[in-house]
Amino acid sequence: MNLIENEEYTKQTKRSKTIMMIIIVFIVLLLILSIGLMYMIYDIQKNMVKLTVDTKSIANFSEDMFLFEGENVYVSIKDFAKLVGYEVYNGDHTSEDTTKGYIQNTYEEASFTLNSDKLYKTLLTSSDNEYFDIDSPVKMQNNKLYMSLDGIKIATNTSIGYNASNKQFTVYTLPYLTKYYTEQFNDSAVGDEKADFSNQKALLYNMIVVKNANGNYGVRNLNKQEIIGTKYTSIKFIESTKEFIVTTDDRKMGILLATGDTKIQPNYDDIKQIDKNLNLYLVKNNNKYGVINQNGNIVIFLEYDKIGIDIAQFTSNQIKNQYILFDNCIPVQRDRKWGLFDKTGKQIVPLEYDGLGCVIGTQSSRTANNLLIIPEYEGIVVEKNKKFGIIDSVGKKLIDCVLDSVYSITSSGKDTYYMVQNETTVEAINWFERHGIKPKYNLDNNMDLDENQNTNTTGNEGTKNEVVNNTTNAVAENTVTQNTISTNTATNGNVVANSNV
Repeated sequence: MNLIENEEYTKQTKRSKTIMMIIIVFIVLLLILSIGLMYMIYDIQKNMVKLTVDTKSIANFSEDMFLFEGENVYVSIKDFAKLVGYEVYNGDHTSEDTTKGYIQNTYEEASFTLNSDKLYKTLLTSSDNEYFDIDSPVKMQNNKLYMSLDGIKIATNTSIGYNASNKQFTVYTLPYLTKYYTEQFNDSAVGDEKADFSNQKALLYNMIVVKNANGNYGVRNLNKQEIIGTKYTSIKFIESTKEFIVTTDDRKMGILLATGDTKIQPNYDDIKQIDKNLNLYLVKNNNKYGVINQNGNIVIFLEYDKIGIDIAQFTSNQIKNQYILFDNCIPVQRDRKWGLFDKTGKQIVPLEYDGLGCVIGTQSSRTANNLLIIPEYEGIVVEKNKKFGIIDSVGKKLIDCVLDSVYSITSSGKDTYYMVQNETTVEAINWFERHGIKPKYNLDNNMDLDENQNTNTTGNEGTKNEVVNNTTNAVAENTVTQNTISTNTATNGNVVANSNV
């Protein structure tokens, strides 16, 4: 090899090494770039909200279904409920108010209101409500109502797990859980078509109702440990208190806790909860009704033909608890006469009224609603001798039984109340205001007004002393005017009408 060839070879070797270095550097850069891209993709995926429902990954869901505020998570009620098989409605059954709403499946309805931390659930086969205190009030954002994660679990009967580190939501619906655990428990009593929907909900609280070969029911936890022995002819789960109503062989009913301990001995023909916070129960024996507390002590003796109101007649009033009005009054009936007890068992209105509420039927305009209560005043419509009056939630008379009818008309989601006497109609709230009767409750801001009211009256409350309301300077009137119901007393701001329109 001559000098020229040797020199050429050296140059080619250098060029090959250079090209090789360039290729290596390029490969390294590509590798670094790939690693960077993979990290970016991982980081993006990590910060993306991920959702699985009944083990299936959901790719398409509303971007604003979930709101994150610090450690708190809120869920769009409308978007999520539809995703897990619910129909969604604005307002209530008589309005399209966007500040409230309800969702419904085949068995149950759940209702909610903006800024409220109360959730109400009603089985479609019953008029009885269960209410739940949720951890945060319902809020509105993006023109949607949102509920906390714990609240939406209760509302939609779902189990929801959330991993904050990768924003993964894992949801199991009640139908999925029912099918899954029916396969795990050979004696499951929740899987067939006739299974009680209330009992299926026990699965959400790690319990399952079971049935033995003799047809008797019991309860186990999901680890298959016995909680309640299989010796009852029926069992019903009460979700709001996590208790079970049980029926014995001799057809007596009582209540057992989720621990299996006895809360109320099975001594009654029927039993149901009417107040969760005070643990009050409606009981029945020999076709007579009464009220007991959680210790089995009598609050109202079992001597009444009815306790509670048929709220199906008063749908526009949106009464949540037919057994306790204004969180105080328990309506009772005996021998076709109605009276009221308070929640402590004290009788506040004797058995003197023929009925509670005014059912106008085909009277007046079909747009008029039957009326039981006037919420702002905690007023209750009463009937005696085919005439109507109004009392308040502690039994004081606001208007004597002199009215021909009392009704409401709903317009744009707001109720207006009217009183009729001798073919003259007056607007009830205006009449109350003119005569110095002040409201107890402000519906606009959900505030009890009792502590803020200055009634400007004198005299001893509860006596029959006549006093003058300084706001209106109203005194007893004995004359008839076209648009005013006359009054004869104004006691501490409570006016009693016993004359004419």
